[in-house]
Parts: sequence; structure tokens; C-alpha cells
Amino acid sequence: MREIDRKIIGIIPARNESEFLEKTLDGLKNQTLPLTRVVLVNDGSTDKTAEIAKKFDVEILNLKNRGFRATGEPVLAEVINKGLKTICENECQYIMILGADHVLPSNYVLTIIQEMEKNDFVIASGIIDKESQRDTSPRGSGRIVRYDFWKKYGLEYPCWYGFESYIIYKALIENYRIGVVRNANSWSQRKTGKTTNYKNYGKAMRALGYHPLYAMGRILRTLFNNPKRSVEMFLGFLDFSIKKYDIASDVHAFQLIQLKQKLFPKIKSA
Repeated sequence: MREIDRKIIGIIPARNESEFLEKTLDGLKNQTLPLTRVVLVNDGSTDKTAEIAKKFDVEILNLKNRGFRATGEPVLAEVINKGLKTICENECQYIMILGADHVLPSNYVLTIIQEMEKNDFVIASGIIDKESQRDTSPRGSGRIVRYDFWKKYGLEYPCWYGFESYIIYKALIENYRIGVVRNANSWSQRKTGKTTNYKNYGKAMRALGYHPLYAMGRILRTLFNNPKRSVEMFLGFLDFSIKKYDIASDVHAFQLIQLKQKLFPKIKSA
């Protein structure tokens, strides 16, 4: 296995994560491909999050306490963007966004970067233990993004619903490649989905311009596991007051092609 000489910067948004943070930072410290630097954006924590972070060789960016968690809300984009703004011009080749409760095995970063360079991915992630192996879209946490790609589009997330998916669809629409590396398996110390706001998930689909049939597929898939969550997603998607992204029409057209390919695999899409 050839050694990869690449600079990677990690951004970790964290609010009151003292229960989980130490294991997460331990995982980063033990990477076979070490990160150049890690920025922990301390989002107004009132516990010992900052004290724990100080034990590790990470930079701490302290934000004011707004009184609530950003997880599941568009404001989380602002928290992550604060960390992204600390990155200097051409300081790195890759950026990793990581949740404060997300533990990575020691070969995670190396495995992802190798696959990105082998397959020319601009965005990639592994999978969370026990999650679906069928997922084709890189996760928000554990996601690694190529710097030159993200810089081209402002090196920040849009502060709106579905911000994590925005750059995924931006890449697909612009004919870049993305990937999920299935042998890069990690785990969350929290039960995945526990902090998800499913009504906001529906609003994100509305903002991104999801094709109605594509959105209903997502909602129905959730229905089998949790009817209450599927209702919340449906109500969110029906919120016509949600402003759509500039790529909404492109996302709608992209998903229509995907639907045609799934429903009529032997017929080439026009």
C-alpha cells in the first residue's frame, strides 16, 4: 500500500459533547494518515466539551451560546462554516467534517483518500456500523471533500435546509464523481437518527427541488420503520413556504432520469 502524502483538515462542530468527544478525538489521533490539523467549533457548550478538547492537539473555536443545539437545523451550517473560514488558501487538499460523537477506525481517512484518488471522487464517506450498505450518497459526518472542488463553490455550506445534500447534488449536476466507501466502516456513539428532525428532512427535500415521486419513495421507506417520522417528513415536504435552491430544477430533472432508469431499465432516458 503506497503512502499518501496529503494534507487534510478536520472540522468538528460540537455542543455539550463531553460524554462522547474523547473517544471521537482518540479515533482521530490514531489515524494511520494523520490530519494536518483539527478545528473543533465549540458551539456555546455549557459542559466540559472545551476542557476535553484541550487535552488533544486540536484548535478550539468558541462560539456564543445561543441556547439550543444546531443539530438538525440549518444553523448547523453556520457552525461548520466558522471552522471552514479558518482554512487558508491552498492549505490542504482535503477537508473532513466529523460529528463529535462519531468514532473512526484508524484506517478510515487513509482508506477514503485512497478511494477518492483512485476513482476521482470529489466527495466521499464511509458507512456507519449497521446502516444500509445500499446507501449511495456520502454521509454528512465522516464526509471528506476535495478542497479544490469546494473552493470553486465558495468553501462553505449554504445556511438553509438540506445544506449537506446541496453540495452532493451540485457535484452530480456538474458531472463530478462522489462515492461511498463501504469498507470504511465507522460507528456513532449515539443511535443514528436519534437527533434527526424529520420535518426538517421534508423541508430539505422541498428546498432541494425533489421530484414528488422521489420524495414519496423516501417517505414510504421511512413509513415501514417509523410511521410518525414519515408523517413529519411528509408535512415538511408540503411546506410550500420553503425557498428553493438555485439547483432545484436541476435536482428535479436529475431525479426524474433516475426514476425512469429504475422503472424502465431497458429504456434509455432521453
